[in-house]
Amino acid sequence: FLVASKALLDHNPEPSEHEIRHWLAGNLCRCTGYDKIVRAVLEAAQTVRASA
Repeated sequence: FLVASKALLDHNPEPSEHEIRHWLAGNLCRCTGYDKIVRAVLEAAQTVRASA
């Protein structure tokens, strides 16, 4: 998840939830339903934009 998320944020620092889910589609997670992961990527994107 981390590598895919980093690649996404390098490609697009303002991704939509749909775009995040698309970029993470190749990773399997049975424990969270991806909601917490998607929220974390959205928060990371906000942090990246704020520090730019």
